[in-house]
Amino acid sequence: MSHVDDQQREAAIPHALRSARTAELILDIATAAAGELDLDQILLETLDRLRTALPLTGGSIALVEGDDLVIRAAIGPFSSAALGQRLRRGPSRSWSVIETLEPYLSGDLQAAGLHVQTAGAEDVIRSWLAVPIVRRGQGIGLVEIDSSQVSAFDNADIELLTTIVRALAGPIELASRLADERRANALREAFIGVISHELRTPITTIYGLSKMLRQRIESLTPEVRGQAIGDVEAEADRLYRLVEDLLVLSRAERGRVEIASEPILLDHVVRRAIDGEGARWPTRQFLLEADRQVPLVLGEETYVEQVLRNLLTNAAKYSDVGPPVMVRVERGVGEVVVRVLDEGIGIAPDDAERVFELFYRTSDASRQASGAGIGLFVCRQLVEAMGGRIWARPREEGGTEVGFALPAHSEVEPDA
Repeated sequence: MSHVDDQQREAAIPHALRSARTAELILDIATAAAGELDLDQILLETLDRLRTALPLTGGSIALVEGDDLVIRAAIGPFSSAALGQRLRRGPSRSWSVIETLEPYLSGDLQAAGLHVQTAGAEDVIRSWLAVPIVRRGQGIGLVEIDSSQVSAFDNADIELLTTIVRALAGPIELASRLADERRANALREAFIGVISHELRTPITTIYGLSKMLRQRIESLTPEVRGQAIGDVEAEADRLYRLVEDLLVLSRAERGRVEIASEPILLDHVVRRAIDGEGARWPTRQFLLEADRQVPLVLGEETYVEQVLRNLLTNAAKYSDVGPPVMVRVERGVGEVVVRVLDEGIGIAPDDAERVFELFYRTSDASRQASGAGIGLFVCRQLVEAMGGRIWARPREEGGTEVGFALPAHSEVEPDA
């Protein structure tokens, strides 16, 4: 046997070992996916298993939701910041991978002049590998892994990742369908519940007061008449807002809240919303602080105002008369940020994310004022449909901050 044959046989041994490990990893992931119906859990377990086979620092799996690419699972030092991030369809490296159905490998992001979206990761991540998740010839998401080392990945890693996502595409599609069906059923039940219960109170009040005014208006004192008319107006306003929120809820039940994207002068919309809420809450003071020359944002003006009205109403409902409600409009990196700050009952850190769930209300909020528990859910649906983000957090000085950010009109989407 020649020396060349010996070299080829020795080179084939590591390749055979790697092929065996790859087959074992794929079988492990496919078995886990087949036994798990929760989509996010399937994705997280896939990343955890990849960690054992590849020299990665972190990684994520993002799925296409309409015109957004949403990170549904993440591991590594930046996983908390990355989870839930949305990347609007546009000229970015991630969307290019999905639309071309071609993997992308960069051995040195900084040398290539590329950027990562996650805050804090730009100076750390050097190597980046992304592979599309393809189902029936269409990109439905992507798996990306990264490393703090230069040239951490090679063509063999591309082949491994491609094989894994091919085995994963079917379980992802099935789990995604089940999740969509469950979500649609829950929203449908919620919609019926709100119609059955929450609409009854304002309608009953309006009907009763209108009937009383018609029958007894001549015998009522001016003060009583004025109070009755004021109550009718207040309940009509409440009814109008409930119907607005229900329209968004019905669109969410159908699977997607689609919103036109147009340039908006956000500070003008904020001023208009503050003026409207000031008239509705005459005993409350709303103060505005805005940066100079705030850039235009992308969204739909009607829905931005709906979000603001919901947030301002909550701030007024759950805080005492006296301290003002502060509204701050600030320039961010590629976005404009709006913060609504009150000095009210506050919010526990554990409730900060849950308040955006449909029908969720904290015990303190339930004691303070009545409500349907759909306002903040609707706010999240609208803000995320406009490519933005929304949050709630307790303030150190007491009270609550609820804020949202919308993408600036002049900014370009990040490269990765």
